Amino acid sequence: MAERLPIWARISLGSPLEIVFVSMGILVVSEVLERLSVPAPQFLLGMLAGAVIALRGRAPRRLSNNLDQGVQGLIGVMIGAYLQVSVLREAIGAMLPLTLLTLVTTVLSLGIALMVARTGTMDRITATLGMIAGGSAAVTSSAKDLGADSRVVAFMQFTRVALISATAPLVSVIIAEPQAAASGADGASAAGGWTWSVVPRGDQLAGVCVALVLATAGTRLARRIGLPSPALLGGMLLSGLVTALGLTHGYSPTGPFKHMLMVLVGLEVGLRFDRGTIKALSRMIPLILGAILLLSGVIGLIAIGLASTLGVSRTDAYLATTPGGINAVLASASATHAHLGLVSSVQTLRLFLMVLLLPAVQSWLSRKTAQHTSQ
Repeated sequence: MAERLPIWARISLGSPLEIVFVSMGILVVSEVLERLSVPAPQFLLGMLAGAVIALRGRAPRRLSNNLDQGVQGLIGVMIGAYLQVSVLREAIGAMLPLTLLTLVTTVLSLGIALMVARTGTMDRITATLGMIAGGSAAVTSSAKDLGADSRVVAFMQFTRVALISATAPLVSVIIAEPQAAASGADGASAAGGWTWSVVPRGDQLAGVCVALVLATAGTRLARRIGLPSPALLGGMLLSGLVTALGLTHGYSPTGPFKHMLMVLVGLEVGLRFDRGTIKALSRMIPLILGAILLLSGVIGLIAIGLASTLGVSRTDAYLATTPGGINAVLASASATHAHLGLVSSVQTLRLFLMVLLLPAVQSWLSRKTAQHTSQ
């Protein structure tokens, strides 16, 4: 007689009811972890749950393509909502030079990724998307569309986010000028508690409807004009345009809505894991950590060196240019009395630029691979 598995081991995410059941359980546990300052707990738990389901199952499982594309579109809408012109104007003086550092970050990411790829542990596009500093959820959710191994990309992206999230508060205090450190020590932490709001406006239903319309319309427009990763880029560009023009507001997924998107991205990635991938990732850990520390260290040193020239504090320069972890960085900026306008503006532009550069990077790598194969 066959062994009867417990209920949790028989879950395969083959039905919407199972997806809702698993996602709600993850949201409850992740709320506890978030209060313990664990970075991106929704994604991490989602990926872990997906991996467990994939490893226990006898047949490969995937979330439906419509659900996957819908999640990508809403993540794009969420990114586009960061583009607030009033905030960008607030720090225009030092913002542009610091934003140019994004291009340096991109070049460094590409260089380090090529070094990683030369070790033979992963292909170029996977190494590059794993090292791209910005939009972790966006990069991870679109990785498979761009021809990369989304499992390895997710591991690299969220390892970087976790390291930066964990170290940003400490580093910002260490490098702060003496008077800034003293004033920041008495500041209240910007830790946010649970909220039942799913969009930042009074009329919740209207806000959700706007988000869904932007995601759907953006995806269709992007497909019509031939954009790569149409759900992500279409939602982001249309949302960014609407936000910049001030046509509407308060539609960006937040609270449980945002957390659910992160859970679904994690589940999609986790369902792609197998035993071979886990063994390969365990061998990659030292290499991946070294690459992330190298990228973060070089960018941090450049930013701190430019601070006096730009007339900003070392803490502002560092937090504005950290390669990733935008939510943790903004919380650190608030707690240390850093210039929130500058930090959020540069981080937002970096996020936009990095996501927009993804198709160009993928195209360049495809050409390089084709040339290498033909030789």
